[in-house]
Amino acid sequence: MDEALLSQLESLQKAIIQTGKENADKTTRDLIIVQNRLYAQLESLSWLQRRMTIKGQLPPLRGWATSPDVLLRLHSHIMNKRPQVIVEFGSGASTLVIADALRQNGYGKLVSIEHSDHYGAQTFGTLQAEALEGWVDLRIGELEAWEGEHLNPEDAEKPSRWYPVSLLEGVENVDLLWVDGPPGATCLFSRYPALPALADKLSQRAEVWMDDTIRQEEKDICERWANDYRFELEYYSLEKGLGRLTRSGVNNSHILKPAYYGTALTETNAPERALGLDFSLNSSENKG
Repeated sequence: MDEALLSQLESLQKAIIQTGKENADKTTRDLIIVQNRLYAQLESLSWLQRRMTIKGQLPPLRGWATSPDVLLRLHSHIMNKRPQVIVEFGSGASTLVIADALRQNGYGKLVSIEHSDHYGAQTFGTLQAEALEGWVDLRIGELEAWEGEHLNPEDAEKPSRWYPVSLLEGVENVDLLWVDGPPGATCLFSRYPALPALADKLSQRAEVWMDDTIRQEEKDICERWANDYRFELEYYSLEKGLGRLTRSGVNNSHILKPAYYGTALTETNAPERALGLDFSLNSSENKG
């Protein structure tokens, strides 16, 4: 065989072997990441189940549902900070988790805003089964045109729609706003109206939590809220991401920082880790 051809074949063989090794290494790394993420969710689910006092099981927490790691922190936050008035947009597993924490605290109220009769009925049935309906004011109304400020362009294919503002009647002094709806397919930046609609109904110590901040739209909304309403913004490297907006100097609420901070967490700066026993969102933890 021609020496030049033999050399080319040897080089090709080495390249194939090297490529195979690199692909195998990448597959191994990817499997480790998936394994660690799955373990984190199972661990979060286990701790969440231990903390809750329900007799039945939680709804499925895959797909569109809020992830166990976020629900665990939500439950822990409510029990630690003891908010009196909570508003959520989008009912489901979070409704059950919040109601259970309120019952353990012994006081408080959740106003749950839902657009779907079907999912609203499921949520209410679950609450009744656990004798938690007394802790929740579940309000259901079909999405309608939103006339206020919005990030959705005026010429967008889908017009801006949101929950009926009438569903917020009587809501005051909200200590925690949990935003997990309406669905992203409603329109661009579908969750944006939540803070404009409730800005004058928040207490001085109010926090705003946004689910799904692995999506750019949710990040954009959080950053706009932080800038316009002078909140500080943190992102947490949970499975689907969590954006948390807080006011600086709760005891001196009239003195607010003029700017916000917040940087999306990536695989390189948000390593997987075991959860441990402390599930509270400390100001120094995973700060963007």
